[in-house]
Amino acid sequence: MRVTLKDIAREVGLSVTAVSRALNGHKDVSEATRARVLEAARRLNYYPNSIARGLVTQRSGTVGLFSVSFTQSYSIMSDPFAAELVDAILERFGETGYDVLWFSRSRIEKADSYVALAVQRQIDAAIFLGLRTDDHRFAELRTIGIPLVTVDVPIDVENAVCVGCDQVMGAYAAVSHLIEMGHRRIAYISGHWHAPVSHERREGYMKAMAEAGCPVRDEWIVEGDFSRASGKRSMERLLALDPRPTAVFCASDLMALGAMDAVRAHGLRVPDDVSIIGFDDIREAAEAQPPLTTVHQPRHLLGKAVADTVIEALREGGSWKGKGRILLEPKLVRRATVAPVRDGGASAAG
Repeated sequence: MRVTLKDIAREVGLSVTAVSRALNGHKDVSEATRARVLEAARRLNYYPNSIARGLVTQRSGTVGLFSVSFTQSYSIMSDPFAAELVDAILERFGETGYDVLWFSRSRIEKADSYVALAVQRQIDAAIFLGLRTDDHRFAELRTIGIPLVTVDVPIDVENAVCVGCDQVMGAYAAVSHLIEMGHRRIAYISGHWHAPVSHERREGYMKAMAEAGCPVRDEWIVEGDFSRASGKRSMERLLALDPRPTAVFCASDLMALGAMDAVRAHGLRVPDDVSIIGFDDIREAAEAQPPLTTVHQPRHLLGKAVADTVIEALREGGSWKGKGRILLEPKLVRRATVAPVRDGGASAAG
């Protein structure tokens, strides 16, 4: 026989309404009461009837997670940072009772419409990872009509929130560290220019260089696409310069690891010949040889913030308004790929 809310209410001595609000995470329920209700639900083997709940609330209880690829040949889920972020998002939703429907690149390309997918699958809110500003579907997001949470890509609409880390702060800390170590010829390997984080990290790079009085040459800024292969290609270009940079700030750890590959292929050493800093602090950064100095983004907290923002929007319903941006603080992690500049390498002019 199926256990109902009435059975739980009878068990804990509360009204059906109070039990429902406790199970759905409403803020006006005390933690002690919520714990009693959850324990009773577990003990009685209660499972919510999502179909019936949807008929009453006109909601599906489903959140759409759209993973958009950075490039045609490079899936977002091949990026360790994105994969760990998704794990954190799914973990948080697993604690709440909401279902998550994952829209892969192939499904997105087949439909060629974010709004169509949202309507067809009746999702209550949408999360977007890896959005590009040159996406021809980008303008659709202003008309999607449901709570919308993006990671690192701001969208100026009332029902949208952008969650991410302070990219400018992180880049500024990384480049300032290189400058403190005596470097003046510092290059920047960017992600693709259709990612706002590429521009924000460049802003932090430029700010640190300007404050230190270090000129920036156009050829010191090279565009990659966040992949390891693009980091290697970009580093090849920088190593061909005369004089070459003594340090390189990379907009992702994967590109930094690729840059290290290029340095080794030229018979040079990190950090003795070139200092390198990455961004993200993926697991491979600590395992690299030598371990990579990088900017840590708190993936678990970031994923939780994304999920909690969606959950808050769904609980508040039509009264919810977007908050613009939610920024977490990144931290510089000093390891072994940065060393003091060698004699003669501090001159910005070469």
